[in-house]
Amino acid sequence: MRPIAAVLLLGACAADVEVRVSSTEQMGVNMQGVNMQGVNMQGVNMQGVNMQGFALDGLTLTSAPLSNARVAKGELVANRPNGSTVSGTAMTGARLFAHGVDASGATRVVEYRIAAVTAESASYDPTRTGNTFLYNIEQWVADTSSWQPACGPDSDGRRVAIPIAATFDDLGDRHDSSTMFTFGCTTGVIAKCYRWGYRPWLTGYGAASFSDLHWTCTRAARADYCGDGTPHTKNGTVVNIWDRLPAPGPIQKHGLLAPLGMVFEAGWNTSGAVCLSRARWLLDATLANLCPDRLVPPGLLGATVCDTVADVLGQDPNALLFNESYLNLL
Repeated sequence: MRPIAAVLLLGACAADVEVRVSSTEQMGVNMQGVNMQGVNMQGVNMQGVNMQGFALDGLTLTSAPLSNARVAKGELVANRPNGSTVSGTAMTGARLFAHGVDASGATRVVEYRIAAVTAESASYDPTRTGNTFLYNIEQWVADTSSWQPACGPDSDGRRVAIPIAATFDDLGDRHDSSTMFTFGCTTGVIAKCYRWGYRPWLTGYGAASFSDLHWTCTRAARADYCGDGTPHTKNGTVVNIWDRLPAPGPIQKHGLLAPLGMVFEAGWNTSGAVCLSRARWLLDATLANLCPDRLVPPGLLGATVCDTVADVLGQDPNALLFNESYLNLL
């Protein structure tokens, strides 16, 4: 069996922020869909093993090798030795073998299994495009001789991940690939942005690149203003995110008025904030020093760079997402 050229990344299971997306029936929650979502891009450690770039050495199902593992839209697909295709719920029970780096820097083989596969709920599919499965992935932990979940529980109490045909690095940069993929836990921004409708493989909304929309969403949700992978937000922070996609869009809509108490924060592209009216949280002065071309000194409410969508589009006509937030002081 030849090695499978793929990367396994698992979504964040720790820090959460609350995100208010504008569609009225999104993520299974009404009243503008207040939802939880991870501050981090993906899990950093699982049982002491670095999770940010596993090269898969093999994939088996019922002890038979599988080859050509890949992500087709929102599901994992591979081939049996006879050339037939395995996908969807038929992947239940598959074993994945990968190299990981432990805390000492040593490389060791890590084994995963797909304990269960279920189709995504329509309530998490605002574009009604289907083709997505949720994977319950477990890691074999030799110390306890047991299988342990690789994802933490999401707001539905499920420990599942969505496959994405791309990888993400420490800077938050997205790298599309036909041979490498990511499993994003539903507690992290990779899966959350997918579930908000920014599915990287979508087409049909003018010339919009959904790969770029998904990437931009991961920046905006984490308040990654400088586009360097650093989040500038806290647990429980509420934001309102929307797009200006042409018909049949927008996917996330802005109402006639901003949610009570919220004001404009920023416009976004794949590099982070195009410009900023104010930070989501009152931050120390180091933030403005990191990317002064788009940020203003925190706390100087009058010294804004952009206060409206029009201001953002004046700086970048191709800005993809916009958001409002409360002024969080403490």
